[in-house]
Amino acid sequence: MKLFRNYLAAMGFLTRLGPAVPDPDMAACVPLFPVVGATLGLAMAVPLALGLFAGHPLAGGFAYAVANVWLTRGLHIDGFADVADAWGSLATGERFFAIMKDSRIGAFGGMAIVVALAGAMLLAGELLAGDRVWVLAFAPVLGRAGAVALMHVCRDIGRPGLGSLCLPGASRFNTGLALAVTLLAGLALCGGFATLWSGALAGLVVWKLSRLARRNGGVNGDFLGAAIVGCELAALLGGLV
Repeated sequence: MKLFRNYLAAMGFLTRLGPAVPDPDMAACVPLFPVVGATLGLAMAVPLALGLFAGHPLAGGFAYAVANVWLTRGLHIDGFADVADAWGSLATGERFFAIMKDSRIGAFGGMAIVVALAGAMLLAGELLAGDRVWVLAFAPVLGRAGAVALMHVCRDIGRPGLGSLCLPGASRFNTGLALAVTLLAGLALCGGFATLWSGALAGLVVWKLSRLARRNGGVNGDFLGAAIVGCELAALLGGLV
């Protein structure tokens, strides 16, 4: 039952699909992040697979992008935009994180939101037009696996906040488990070739974010959100190769 409680806690933390679990063990939730991604991905992809917006792939892509934002409360796109603002400022160290925490959105954050939303909509539309709807279910799995991978490689430079509560859970075993689940999901939903390309692109996203985090002396929840969005886009793009 503890495993199921951790699953519910991860669902409630990462999406609207789960209840708010009191005093969750966030570190124990980490290996279940890709399972939460699978739940979210299926919730968004199944209606499209059953014919919602059939014959109108761009409308389906728009619905997919909007559903992703709504079901995640926009949490991850917010992190993606915050990281973009701080990166675009060319600031380093504490100034970098001060810009990241500023509630006002800057030019780079605005551009990042456009990239995230337009990218998800257009790539999902292309995949629907090519009858590859299950790649849309895989994208949230790979996105959350990317966050786990980033936690693993940056677990020694955590900064205060919710993200730091997750970092201890990104052990070698838990990270390997999360990646194994993601690989199996990719093979089942996308096939080997698309999974390979998606994984390679996601690896590039994680590597770039880890370098940025180390250059500025820390990783936080915004970085994890950026990893999720970046790796979701990597999955959608890899599914088209």
